[in-house]
Amino acid sequence: MNNQALVCICIPSYNNKDTISETLNSILNQSYKKIKIKIFDNASTDESMHILKEYESKYTNIEVYQNKENIGAEANFTKCIEGLEGDYGAIYHADDIYSPSMVETQVDYLSKKDISAVFVRANLIDENSNNIGEQYFPDELKNKPYHQFNFEQIFSLILKYDNFLITPSVMARVDIYKNKIKSWNGKKFKTSADLDVWLRFSEIKDIGIITNKLISYRMSTSSFSYRVKYSRIQPRDMFLVIDFYLDQYTTLNFDKEDYEYLKFKDNILVIGNMILNDKFAKLNEIVLLNSKVLSKIFFNKQKFKIYVYAALIKLLLLCNFRTLLIRLIKKQIT
Repeated sequence: MNNQALVCICIPSYNNKDTISETLNSILNQSYKKIKIKIFDNASTDESMHILKEYESKYTNIEVYQNKENIGAEANFTKCIEGLEGDYGAIYHADDIYSPSMVETQVDYLSKKDISAVFVRANLIDENSNNIGEQYFPDELKNKPYHQFNFEQIFSLILKYDNFLITPSVMARVDIYKNKIKSWNGKKFKTSADLDVWLRFSEIKDIGIITNKLISYRMSTSSFSYRVKYSRIQPRDMFLVIDFYLDQYTTLNFDKEDYEYLKFKDNILVIGNMILNDKFAKLNEIVLLNSKVLSKIFFNKQKFKIYVYAALIKLLLLCNFRTLLIRLIKKQIT
């Protein structure tokens, strides 16, 4: 074990009393043993700190830090970067469960491949840790156990398929994290600062994606990602990141039709949220006759389904069939 590279896992935590034990146990039970765990509590108001202190007193490789006040999620992620040490580092979430072989598998790829960071796929679990499916991943990438992409390749795939990179699945080289990434740019990119970080990694050196599902990603109605997705009535912060990189790389001629479809899909989700939250949605906000969008939907079954869903929303809005409209939107969510 002494010859193993040190892996440092940092966990940002806030009010995770119901899940943090399961998360920590899954990390403590890793087949890879040379792991240091640091938890950065963001001024929790529940019993999280009591649980964390118990773990800290029991395990010599666990360290717990608490912010005096809540500094926001993105700033707490930056604290995690600053706290990394050793050879390889990861920022895992306080409500997910990690396969026993996850760290060992990621270290193996990082040590053998010329990459800056490595991602894995994920199963989805509910608040009771029951498996409810799998996190979206492009079908065209499922046929190989591993992929390696440079910036241009991964950015093109994100434009084509949306952001399928799973934040708490990433392990990276600590020297790159601390000396080149340095911080989570929450002021500029808000809740999508993670995507900016992954793209910065890919600019420095290729990133790898392991297609095994080695993480159970919690998607419950109380989770942050669920609340953001189904409550927001503004465009995704992801477009702040995409617009920034499109402006930076104008010579690469990325597919703007893919980009237009991403915006179309997001707009439909926003309109659905507005309707569910009793906000006024205008008919003219659903633009069906966009040539760039139309060029994408007829060769992709899922995109065509979303287009039909958008058309149905517009029709029901036009006819003022509110009950049917709400039923349709809720069915789409579930």
